Amino acid sequence: MLKQLRKQLGLANLRVVQRGGAKVKTQYYERFERNIGIFTQEEQELLRNSTVAMAGVGGVGGLLVERLIRLGIGNIRITDPGTFEMSNLNRQLGCTVQTNGLHKAQVVSELAQDINPSAKVVYDVGGITNGQDAERFVAGANLVLDEMDYGAWKESIYLQRSARDRGVYYCFAGAIGFGALLTNFAPDGITLEEYNGLEAGQDLDRLESVTVAPEKVLPVYPSYINAAMDDQMIGAVLTGRKPVPTCSIGVGLASIMAANTAVNILLKRKEVIKAPQYVYLDLLDQQIVIGTM
Repeated sequence: MLKQLRKQLGLANLRVVQRGGAKVKTQYYERFERNIGIFTQEEQELLRNSTVAMAGVGGVGGLLVERLIRLGIGNIRITDPGTFEMSNLNRQLGCTVQTNGLHKAQVVSELAQDINPSAKVVYDVGGITNGQDAERFVAGANLVLDEMDYGAWKESIYLQRSARDRGVYYCFAGAIGFGALLTNFAPDGITLEEYNGLEAGQDLDRLESVTVAPEKVLPVYPSYINAAMDDQMIGAVLTGRKPVPTCSIGVGLASIMAANTAVNILLKRKEVIKAPQYVYLDLLDQQIVIGTM
């Protein structure tokens, strides 16, 4: 099975974490019976048979995998080249003193498998570096979620292009202080380049870097941002010279918003708010915004 998946996906670093056999599969509905009443049996079966491709399992991504596995998503594909470091302890699922230095993809995959042993969790530590990586990663997925690091603009465009070519939604959610921002890209809607104000259809392989304007990343400023950061610090963050400040509240909120939109897209429950619109929610400011980029 592992050799078959490697050949099919073309991922040299691919690993499959799956435990149990027929008996474990029969336990699926026992594990997720409390979902029934919120979901119908038919909807739960749809979730069990769905495949979600998750790029990035750091702050938002790791928690999002946990939300999805507890919802009963039966197939999750993960890619992330990162390893845990001590600065991740304030927000990232799976990050402990003991796991410091281990690959995030492996740790999160194993935690997900412990929750639902009948799920198929496929991970690799190669990440998305070019269009071919994105195409292989997206193949066979019903939904693509992008939780790669801030500043991975080229990699995100590769991923959204591949999702669009496959005819599936591409979504991302980011933590902003005590809040979060969510954007969903329909396969027949605007492109990520258009959303970010970039020239469409560029040959990304020829570009050394891609720059996105700050207002595209942070369309709504929390009221408290200047109380904790001066202009110099804000400038350093926006130019990539300093990591983005983040905490467990915003990260947790972003993961829940993304899990909610994933379920809505997979089950077709409600009309999806699509790009160029975005949803911004801040718990401290008690503010919700449905804006247009």
